[in-house]
Amino acid sequence: MGTFRQVLFGLCAAGIACSQPPETPAFEVASIKLSGPMGSIGVNSRLGCGGGPGTTDPGSWTCVQVTLPQLILTAYSLQPYQLAAASDWIRDRFDIQAKVPNGTTRADFRRMQQRLLEERFKLKLRREQKEGPVYELTVAKSGLKMKDSADSETAPAADGVIPKFSLDKQGFPSFPPGVSGKLGLNGHMRWTAHHITMEEMVTTLSGEVERPVIDATGLKGAYDLDMHWVKGQLMAKAAGADGPEIDGPTIEQAIQSQLGLKIESKKGMVETVVIEHAEKVPIEN
Repeated sequence: MGTFRQVLFGLCAAGIACSQPPETPAFEVASIKLSGPMGSIGVNSRLGCGGGPGTTDPGSWTCVQVTLPQLILTAYSLQPYQLAAASDWIRDRFDIQAKVPNGTTRADFRRMQQRLLEERFKLKLRREQKEGPVYELTVAKSGLKMKDSADSETAPAADGVIPKFSLDKQGFPSFPPGVSGKLGLNGHMRWTAHHITMEEMVTTLSGEVERPVIDATGLKGAYDLDMHWVKGQLMAKAAGADGPEIDGPTIEQAIQSQLGLKIESKKGMVETVVIEHAEKVPIEN
């Protein structure tokens, strides 16, 4: 055994058999401070976070008046329904200024955000699986209506940037040809996407219906889609609430009539994330 360890140590020292795990990427500089009063924000200031890879400002990440739960949702790519957060965590708001190294990928960017929260807030999360309501997505009997994407993968729209749009005759936003985006005005929603996978699609749909959407379509390609609906009607229908007549389809109807897919309520395992620990005041910059 000793001989084996000596040989292994020698190989590791020579860099042949062993390698150190790559260090988690980090922001070059990052400042976190408690936000000032809402009244101190400039008229043209935008709340929330913006910047980073894939945006018009890839070298910096700026957040204004954001809560810790909002930061966690962004950093760990979670949906709001997945995070169990006490009201205490929603009270305090923070401003962040961070410098993003050149060549940072979107995956590295998320890991940087996670590392920042773990180091400055001493954040510890716990993931749990519980049975709860989910939606299952399948191909409708009428057949798939989405088109196979002929385009190569394109960069997503910049965070926080609303693409140019017009309104159609029914009041739904409409984007120019080749432009992707998701936008709602007065409850009228439009989602246009190019070269999107089913994994990406169910992630977006999960956020809209506020519950996990499970992909059971068996579709493996990339697709172009364009759909419009009136926001909130699926949840009202599921709850049995009576509402006013709407001028447009529910998201459930749009998924079937416009995409050729079917969404059905079922029971399944839902992953939730619990904040086990986080400091109220982050470590100094």
